[in-house]
This record gives sequence, C-alpha cells and structure tokens, in this order.
Amino acid sequence: MENIELSDEGLIARETFNPKLSSEYEIKFRQLLAKVKSAYFENRADVIGSEILKYERVDEKDLNLIKYITACSILKDLLQQGWSISFNDEKIELFLKQDKMSDKDRIRYRMNAERCAQFNTNAAKEFINRLEKKKKYNGELLSIQNLIGDPNLLFERINNPKQGQRIVEPYIQLVSQARDEHTGYKINDIWKYFRYTWSIPYKSMPGRNIFYLVRDKAQKFHPVIGIFALGNSVLNLTVRDNDIGWTVTAIKNQMQRKTKVNNYKQIISETNGKDVKVSNTIFTESEDDYNNRIINDSSKIIGALIGNINNAIKDIYVMDLPYRKQTKIPRWETIRELRAISDALRDSLLDNKKTVNVKDWKAEARSGLFRKKRAQELANLLSAKIAIMEAKKPSCVDWLNELLKNDQGKTAIHTALIANRKNKIGSNMMEIIVCGAVPPYNDLLGGKLVSILACSPQVIADYTEKYNKQISEIASRMKGSKVVRDSHLVFLGTTSLYSVGSSQYNRIKIPNSKGEGTRLEFKRMGITEGYGTVYFSKETTHYMGKMLEIIQGGKKINNVFGEGTSPRFRMISKGLSALEIKADAFLRHHSPRIVYSIELASNTKEILLNLTDKAIYPFDINSDESINKETESLINYWYERWLTKRITTIDINKRLREFNPESILLSNTKGV
Repeated sequence: MENIELSDEGLIARETFNPKLSSEYEIKFRQLLAKVKSAYFENRADVIGSEILKYERVDEKDLNLIKYITACSILKDLLQQGWSISFNDEKIELFLKQDKMSDKDRIRYRMNAERCAQFNTNAAKEFINRLEKKKKYNGELLSIQNLIGDPNLLFERINNPKQGQRIVEPYIQLVSQARDEHTGYKINDIWKYFRYTWSIPYKSMPGRNIFYLVRDKAQKFHPVIGIFALGNSVLNLTVRDNDIGWTVTAIKNQMQRKTKVNNYKQIISETNGKDVKVSNTIFTESEDDYNNRIINDSSKIIGALIGNINNAIKDIYVMDLPYRKQTKIPRWETIRELRAISDALRDSLLDNKKTVNVKDWKAEARSGLFRKKRAQELANLLSAKIAIMEAKKPSCVDWLNELLKNDQGKTAIHTALIANRKNKIGSNMMEIIVCGAVPPYNDLLGGKLVSILACSPQVIADYTEKYNKQISEIASRMKGSKVVRDSHLVFLGTTSLYSVGSSQYNRIKIPNSKGEGTRLEFKRMGITEGYGTVYFSKETTHYMGKMLEIIQGGKKINNVFGEGTSPRFRMISKGLSALEIKADAFLRHHSPRIVYSIELASNTKEILLNLTDKAIYPFDINSDESINKETESLINYWYERWLTKRITTIDINKRLREFNPESILLSNTKGV
C-alpha cells in the first residue's frame, strides 16, 4: 500500500485506525483495504459494504469473524461521513479535512448515508406509502400532502389582507396516538412523517419524551407549521453547569470579587497613528458589597452542600449495607467496606433486562446492579461528608475557602453538587431535541415560532401533568421504595446543529407583559464540540452488540435504568474500545455547536441549586385560562415582532410562487 504524506493544512482530525483482529482476519482486512485503495473515492464505502454482505449468514458465536465484520462496518460508516484513508504498510490513518462545503452542507453530507438507510426497511417504505397514498376521509380524497401549507393561500392572505384576517393562526398540539380530526391520520404518524424530512436521521430516544405539532388553523386541514420535541437533558455539559452553579469552578468564581474586562485600542506615540490592543480589569462591586455578598453566598452554598449529601444518603436503601442512617459521624472503615462490596459485584453482573411492572422496590434495590450502585454511591457521599466536616471553620466564608484549597475538599464539593444535579436533571430540566419549521412556513420565520412555543406555558403545564405522578425508576430502586420527583419544568437547553449557530434561536428575547425585564430568552451559553452516535448505522450497532455479548459471556446490564449514559452511546463506546479503536476520536462530532439555555421560571437557578422547591412562573400553572392566555401572547408577539416584518423585508412572494408542496414529500426525496 502506498504511503500518503498528509499536510496539516485544513486538517480537522487525524486518527489511527488499526482494529485489533485475529491474524486470519488481519490478513483479510489488509486485503480488503487494498481493494478499497484501488476503488474510486466515491465507491470505497460500497466496496466495504460488498465485503460485509458475504457474511450475511454467519455463525454469530464466532467472535473473530464478528470482530472483523464490526470493524468493516465501522470503517464503512466513517467513509460515508467524509473521513478519508491514508494507507501505510504499518498503520492506517483516517483524516478529516476542510473543504469548500459550508458547515451545514458538510454535516448534512455526513448524515446523509444513515438518513437514506433509514428508508430502506419495508416498515419505513410502507409507512411512507400509507401516508402519501390518497384516501377518503369525511367525503374527501386526501393524503399527507394536505398537511403541507398551501403557498397560494399564504400568498393571497399576504397580498390581499382582509380586516380581522390573519396570515396564519398557529396553535400547538400535543402528540398522541389519537386520530387527527381534520385528516384521520394518527397524530404521532403526522409528527413522524415530518420528522423524517429532517437532514438528521430519525432515531427514537429512550427516557422522558414529549412531542408537539405546531399547526395553522387558518387553512382547511390545519397544515403543519413545524414540529418540536423535548427529551432527556444532557447529563454533563460544562458551559451549562458552570452557569447554573453546578461545578467547583462556578463556586470558586462566585467567591471572587466581580470584575469586568474593558478592551480598547491605544494609539502609540510617534508612530503615525499606529495603535495597540489594550485591556484592563476593573471591579464592578465595592469591597463592602463583595464582603457582604460572599458572607450570604457562602452560607447558602455550605447549607446546600450539606443538605444535598444528607438528602442523598436518606434516599439510599441501607438495610443490606454496613451503615445505619442514625450514624452522625461516618467512619473510613465503613467507606472501605462499601467500596469492597461495590468492587466485588462489578464484574459479576450478567442479568440482561430491567424488571417491568415492579411491585417490590425493595427486591429491586437488593439486585446485584443496584446493590453495587448503592454501595458505591453511599461510599462517595460518606467520604464527602467527612471531608466537609473536617474542613469546618467558624465562618462559612472560611469554611468554603478551606474546602476549595485542596483536592479532597473540591472532590467533596463535586460529590455534593452531583447528588443534587442528578435529581434536577431527571425532574426539572429537558432538552429541545427536535425543533424546526416545515416549508413553506420556514420562509415565514416559522422556526422562530416553533422555538418560542417549545418554551410556552402550555408545554410546561403538559409536562407537569404527564410526569407529576410518574415514579422515578432509578431513585425508587436506590431507595427501595416508591419515589415520585418534583415535576415542575424550569429549564430547557438545546444546541445548534451547525457551528454557525441557529438563526431560529438568535435574538429570541421576549419582554414580560409589563415591558420590564425579560419574559423569555434563548441565552447563548458558549461552545461545545460534543460527542454522539448519530453518524453510526443500525448495522454497526447490531454487530457491536453481538460482539460485546460474546466477549462478556452475556449482555452486561446496559438496558436497566440507572446505568448512566444512553445504551446506544455506551454500546458504541465499548464496541470501539473492544477493537482497540480510540472511542473518543470517532464519537466526537468534530463540529463546534452553540449551547443555548432557556430559564422558564423567575427563580430557575434557585430551584436547580436546591435552594427552594417552589417554581415561580409568569402565569398561573393551575389555571387553564392563564396558561392559554400566556401561550397565545407568545404567538402574538412572534406575529408582530417577526412575521409582519418578514413579509416586507424579503421577496416572500417569489418564494411562495416557487414552492411546490410535492417537493418535500418523502417519495420525492433522494435516497427514499
């Protein structure tokens, strides 16, 4: 094989790709790479696909063969994402380089193979055909196309307005399996169809989910303006956690005197006007204000840290562990015993499935997995409690500063913060995981409307109604009795799909009803590169699952509540590692994304820091009238602030004339 020297110019990433295979399959893999090298660039993934098809009927207990197929499938996915190969006799390198594509086009290209693959199943084809095929409903022939906005009607309302008539009349609809009264389709099928039109592949998400349509009652069949969905919040996100106050860094910063950096240019004397960039830092609070603030803040922080630890200990079933809750001063000997229990159970867990319809939470708590988790969690909490008590000083300011001085103290703070964060992420927070407009409403800034409605009082009320009686499965298994968490939604997060950000999130800042202060804002938090599994195909995850099952002698408990990251992410990470492929390198998106946060209550941070348990909303959550009125006010604000200006600042008429509703039908989409 030829050795290609790679320059660093335009290089995004370069990673070694040498999967650990048996000698027999190492030879086969090298032979396959020779074929790949001789193929045209655009055909290389197909060459690997043909190799995989040779083993369609394989002995699924042959570990060496399954490893080989898995390695081939991974490489195929990576090539389809835009990675290229540098061939070398000693090692194989994959690399990503900048090209002339825009960031959006590059990401769409990387996702295209998996997006097209999702339509290759019979189930997907039948689904698309069923919704696009004409059917009779209430005496009329219609199809899913009737739920695409009519551009001619929009054109007419824009250009020939009638008094009291609006261009669009949006409302939100909670997705369920009920039938749509206007078309007879199941509402969840309508959502799924339009979700399939996204450039990112559609994958169902485990955990809490809530889905919505945004529709236009100004048109006959109430076509779809856009769709959105909320899902589980990301467990670890540094820029978000720093802002909320969930990190040691955030607490250290809070204990510092507030400053502001001023940047300006200063002309250099005797240089004909040349200047130099200069910055200076000034204090934004007086010394007295600073001292008073940190006295108050440190008292709250110390109280919250101790409260978090004590509450977390109370929520652990301990009857089969060497600890009693009446113990005021924990001992290091107890902690060592707990860690020994956790270590002994770590490698013996081969039970496969979670229990459904649980009636005995105590028995669930005593299961191997949760006994291990309880012992490990309790050891960490007791260790943190000892460290906090040993650092105690007469004043909370000195006490907190003492904890921040050394690693043991900082670890204790981190443990206490995490104990609270886990509860809040699982009850008071969600992530906007799908959000966007459907043509032709995207040209009317429908994306901004959908973004705003994802944060509306109606969504908050629906979330509370859906989850206010839901049992927390992880917490109940940890406690050995039924646990129902607080269900007041106070925070939403989301990330842009592209590094350039999202125009639909930009400048969303809605004042309150009095015009004083902010009612709703998509606050830009910072940049994250992020990790994910969206670029890996179903086939690859299938082969990885088979491989790991053989390696582990049976599936480890990776689909039971409480095992942390998503099963798919965990499986792919473990699968790459099992082949000695650097997992982080190929799970990284290699595309910076902008992180946004939305605070839904006026005391969101107090709720998330466990300083209060009562959410203060700008509406009465117990009043349907208030919920509807405030949701409608957000729609009206969008209409006046964005829609009315949009139709006068761009050639919307030209866009509507050129739009053909058939163009977004899935049957007319390339690859379907």
